[in-house]
Amino acid sequence: MFLPRPGPAGLARAAAHPMPRHASACRACSRGRQRGAGAAGFLLAAIPILTLGLGGVEAAHWSGLRQTLSLALMESARAGAVRQASPQAIAQAFEHGLRMVYPDPDAAGRALRTRRTTLGIPWHIRIVRPSPAAFLDHADPDLLTPRDHPGQALIRNDYQPLQQARRLAQGWPAGRGPRSGLTIQEANTLVLDLWWPHRPLVPGTALLLRALAPLAADPVQARLMAAGYLPFRRRAGIAMHSHPAAWPDLADGRVTHEAMPQGWLAAIPAQGGTAGPLEAAVPAAGQTPGEAAPAGPSPAPQPPGAQEAPGANATARDEGMEADAGPGAAACEPAP
Repeated sequence: MFLPRPGPAGLARAAAHPMPRHASACRACSRGRQRGAGAAGFLLAAIPILTLGLGGVEAAHWSGLRQTLSLALMESARAGAVRQASPQAIAQAFEHGLRMVYPDPDAAGRALRTRRTTLGIPWHIRIVRPSPAAFLDHADPDLLTPRDHPGQALIRNDYQPLQQARRLAQGWPAGRGPRSGLTIQEANTLVLDLWWPHRPLVPGTALLLRALAPLAADPVQARLMAAGYLPFRRRAGIAMHSHPAAWPDLADGRVTHEAMPQGWLAAIPAQGGTAGPLEAAVPAAGQTPGEAAPAGPSPAPQPPGAQEAPGANATARDEGMEADAGPGAAACEPAP
């Protein structure tokens, strides 16, 4: 639409009555306020979106890490199955399997050194089976095979049906040993339990873990969370392909027969000069979780030749392992 140009009279009126300066200033202020309100609204909307996005990234990383740790633990179980459940072989195979978590060897070394400096032990694997009590029940002193040292207890891996028949003939209920509660087949199954402390990727997650540490029911889990680590627990089981041997625990505490490593136990000071919560709850070396000495007077000793009642060592027999898990199956459980 064509608008005619103002004539001399219109120009004269505009010059005589100019627009107030405060009107243009008000319009500028209004535009500034609108821009500030838009920025504030964007921040309010972006903060929860970014938080959810970072949480999704962390959750995806946790899911992948759980699977990777299961594979590394199964690799260490395979190495132990063919090398008489040697703790040193299990430790070497597991750290070799960490290449799936840290493809760069230097990054893997730095991560392990950081965990060792902060926690004392970078990770922990417990040999659930065969337990020390299993060697008291099923060790074969007549087994002709090389031993690491004289007197090392060995469990025969072959002729398992014949050994089971002998146990039944001895009067053992279901062929289970009176001390360990394990059959010869269960004593020839290597079961490993892994504790892995994970450093979160997203900044701020470690602070959240430290804040939630007092709420953890497990003292070891609380210890790891207080250090800014998220504890992962995995379990794997595989049939032995060699004669299981009784080995001492690793001196550095990475692979032991204890429920919790002594390095993590020592990290929690005792209260009032007494044993700390972990030291009181975890049995000593060579004991299964159900065999920890109770408080109070010791029970009267049994007469020689007396056997324990069937099912007395159900905790030691099951060790938290699912009843239907086969010898080659890997059962994994999340951190409590």
